[in-house]
Amino acid sequence: MSDSLIEVTDAVFGYGGRAVVRIERLVVSRGQCLGIFGPNGSGKTTLVRGITGLLSPMAGQVIHQPAETGSSLRIGYLPQHRNIELHWPMTALDAASLAISARKLFGWIGSRTQDVLKMMRRLELEHLASRPFAALSGGQQQRVLLSGALAGSPTILVLDEPTEGLDVRSTQELLDLLREFIREGMAMMIISHEADDLVQVSREIAWLHPAPQQGEPSTVEIVSPEALGEAILQAARRVG
Repeated sequence: MSDSLIEVTDAVFGYGGRAVVRIERLVVSRGQCLGIFGPNGSGKTTLVRGITGLLSPMAGQVIHQPAETGSSLRIGYLPQHRNIELHWPMTALDAASLAISARKLFGWIGSRTQDVLKMMRRLELEHLASRPFAALSGGQQQRVLLSGALAGSPTILVLDEPTEGLDVRSTQELLDLLREFIREGMAMMIISHEADDLVQVSREIAWLHPAPQQGEPSTVEIVSPEALGEAILQAARRVG
């Protein structure tokens, strides 16, 4: 079976007839992480929506390969932990269960609670299950949400600014966890403005460049982590 899960060719994504981002070629593969990097407003979220099939291309082609014989791709999503409403009276287990309950009728996950607890145990979070989610640290909150996203056994996991607001230690612990699951064969896409994070975990990085002329779509350059790191370093030297 091919390692390629999604292939994008000569595609344009946008809304209401307005092109937001254009890309020549992109591949999402098993056991690899694709970083999504670019300034705010460059179309990172639009690109991910197009890659995952939530947004149909205005031009070009997006091909999803079956994850297994007769099955479609399972795409998980890890939102920014700061987007969770902390005034809700929910436990860590409740928060971890959100990813699965969102796909269930009336939100009832039944026996799937054991899947969530099993993943919390693997991430060494089971002791937090009954604690209020709002009382956890930022790093704990993010790992709790990650356990819920992973409990759904996604073929591809999409993470939106996963380290935003985390301290250095929590950031490194999260990145180490992500590398572990990538080594086990999971595909990931990480949207981040933190180049250092993407360099650590990505095999390739889709670097979005806004068009010089307003109204034109951003373009996507596929670069290696080393190339992105060097470009950021050179830019910092010029500013310095």
